[in-house]
Amino acid sequence: MFYVQQCGTIVQTDCIPKERAAVIGMFHEQQWEEVAKKFQIVYSPFQEISKYAYYECLDGFDFISINTIDYQNLYGGQRRVLFYLKKDFYLIFSDEPAKWKKMMENSIALLGEKATVNRLFFDFFTKLIGSDISVFDGLEKEIAELEQALITSQKRDCVKEIISLRKRLMILKKYYEQILDVLEALEENENNIFDEKTVICWNRLGKKTERFYENVLNLREAVTQVRESYQAQVDINLNHIMRIFTVITTICLPLTLIVGWYGMNFDMPEYGWKHSYGMIIMLSVAVVSVSIIFFKKKGWF
Repeated sequence: MFYVQQCGTIVQTDCIPKERAAVIGMFHEQQWEEVAKKFQIVYSPFQEISKYAYYECLDGFDFISINTIDYQNLYGGQRRVLFYLKKDFYLIFSDEPAKWKKMMENSIALLGEKATVNRLFFDFFTKLIGSDISVFDGLEKEIAELEQALITSQKRDCVKEIISLRKRLMILKKYYEQILDVLEALEENENNIFDEKTVICWNRLGKKTERFYENVLNLREAVTQVRESYQAQVDINLNHIMRIFTVITTICLPLTLIVGWYGMNFDMPEYGWKHSYGMIIMLSVAVVSVSIIFFKKKGWF
């Protein structure tokens, strides 16, 4: 499927026109060899493609690979989209071309008479890398709710939530880092593929993506603060438990001394006194009572 700019409008056709015209072609990824042979493209990119976005500027053309993400399901994997770019000749390959064709048609309908191949490609690229800021609002709300739950002691164990947030933000961080590299290369326009107006648009999109990237970094910092708050809460709880054990040990220590003292195998004088047993009981009770009163005044429990 080709989108051709003719007489100031974008038309769809299944075959590229013979006359000189600005063209965007949309194909399935498996059609790369067929299309490359048809248009005499001597380039095999698949061995060079990295895990994330990839850009290469060669003699007369640019090649881009982007692994798009689903903002609503960051664990849902990534879908690869390939671009072969020459002056007024853009080829797009993906494993789900129907989805991107629909996106392209929506862009054509939205732009109307303003639609040009450069503008259409820029708009498509913008939608492709995504600009759904609601994902940031959702993550920020999730972090705030988690922090509130920790402060109010509604939640005592949030390790899974913190790990999940860090993983999702890591995916976004790596994604935007790669996209920024690609946009920087597109703005340089080394092969003079885009006009001056489109280059300005790439610059503006790069700044917008950089703001998204900074937003991700801020959210990562917020998660780090939540993790530190959680660790501080864990330490406080641990200190509280250790303080209780310390109080119990301190109270029982004099009683242990009394037990050890009268457990010795000696004939002590008080053994013959008829009130000695009661006195030991009273002494033990007095030691426990004084210890409890002392620690209560100190606020240990």
